[in-house]
Amino acid sequence: MTEETAAHCPICKGDNKCGNLAGIPAGECWCSKETFPRAVFERIPPESLGKACVCQSCLERLKREANEESGGMRA
Repeated sequence: MTEETAAHCPICKGDNKCGNLAGIPAGECWCSKETFPRAVFERIPPESLGKACVCQSCLERLKREANEESGGMRA
């Protein structure tokens, strides 16, 4: 996978604002402070797993959906 591809969310194809690609020190990127439910990884195509970061928008949407499915929040 190229650096250009790694800069895009494997779910929505938008800019994932990857801190590693931007040269931000390890542990300083927004994603290092987040939890990722299993549902996030289930949505990533197998060929992209471990090669491109999910964007914050997709992560938040999938966390919300997982919470709603578990009965934690009702719309």
